[in-house]
Amino acid sequence: MLTGMAFIIAWIGLVPPGTGPAMALPAEAFPRPAALDPAVAFWKDVFTRWDENQVVFFDEMDLSRVYEVRRLPASTGRRETEREREHLRAAWKESLVDDLHRLGRSDVDYDHLAGRRARLYRLLGESRDPETYLTAAENLRSQRGIRRSFLDGVARSARYAEAFKRIFREEGVPERLVYLPHVESSYRWNARSNVGALGMWQFMASTARKYILVDQAVDERLDPYTAARAAARYLQNAYDELGSWPLAITSYNHGVDGMKNAVRDMDTTAIDTIIAGYRGPLFGFAGRNFYPEFLAAADLAESLLADPGELVLDEPETFTTYPLPAYVKLNTVADAFGVSSRELVDLNPALRREARHNDLHLTKGFRLKVPVEVGPVADARFAAIPASHRPVQKPERTYRVRRGDNLGAIAARHRTSVRTLQRLNGIRNPNHLRAGMLLRLPS
Repeated sequence: MLTGMAFIIAWIGLVPPGTGPAMALPAEAFPRPAALDPAVAFWKDVFTRWDENQVVFFDEMDLSRVYEVRRLPASTGRRETEREREHLRAAWKESLVDDLHRLGRSDVDYDHLAGRRARLYRLLGESRDPETYLTAAENLRSQRGIRRSFLDGVARSARYAEAFKRIFREEGVPERLVYLPHVESSYRWNARSNVGALGMWQFMASTARKYILVDQAVDERLDPYTAARAAARYLQNAYDELGSWPLAITSYNHGVDGMKNAVRDMDTTAIDTIIAGYRGPLFGFAGRNFYPEFLAAADLAESLLADPGELVLDEPETFTTYPLPAYVKLNTVADAFGVSSRELVDLNPALRREARHNDLHLTKGFRLKVPVEVGPVADARFAAIPASHRPVQKPERTYRVRRGDNLGAIAARHRTSVRTLQRLNGIRNPNHLRAGMLLRLPS
């Protein structure tokens, strides 16, 4: 574990001027209204009770109502097997919907039900109102357990937990927010969403650029520590605008403006009231459950980190940071510091492929992570690099997406390919373009 002076050295350069210890925060910073208890309990089961091969069928508007849990055949990792598993899951859901619809027919004999229909009848309070069952069918949802993924995420989080807490204290936000990546990425540094959010803290590029470097050579969304500071600053800004941590946390999924709309429409900042009653067009299942998921993940992760039992926790990393005073190639700075390029790549996941392969210079001002022993000699060794190896790099080229644009047309206009635009901007699906997006273009 990193302690004493080694810990202090490891964080040289990561603390911005003027930051200090966080103010004491009230115990009610993260309120837990009783109305959220069923959702919190449900997500605790998803995280630690049900495994990746179990599918839970439940009412998405009442998470205390679990209809059944079914087990999928073990995955082989093959695409065909995954399709078969998804087809089976869909068939199970269709069968449940069919039984609920049958219970909602006007001619059903509630006194002589058997099997699953009898069980559903009891679970729904022995209601004889057909609408009860038709509504239940509409609200039926399935969810796979993630026990292994969550436990692996907790093990990974031990590498970062104390450093993240230190960052959050420096930024003046509650330390408990460091458990947010369990909901977003299971603490995977290279997590990628299907809409382009990237990294452990799942930032979109447009949001990330307000806080960190996202350019031709580096993408600091992939650096867990730098992105953690960005997340702390985002959450603080969200709290300043929304006035409560539950709303700020939910904005991480639904956006600050979205939560402002919820507060205005519901005429309250009470998170339980908003979750229960707000029906904004984009405030769906994920938005309603983001705060309960966070509460569940924080409880579980905190307990496991304190008492891991048989869970093997990762060791914290040791490094120091060096803000690059000029543009320089990776191999040049590696030679100057007496370390291998591979070691610098491992310490700096934010480096893009072009920078790793020395096709681009590392960005001036980028806080390069280096072994702790390099810290005291970094300035002198960097100064010895010949000026000819520290050129000025051309600025990044970008394009703001307009309504009606598509990647093919943009690529043709700027003499590049769709595949290149997808790679530079982390776009998996070329149809996922939105007006206003800022696209990186090749140099």
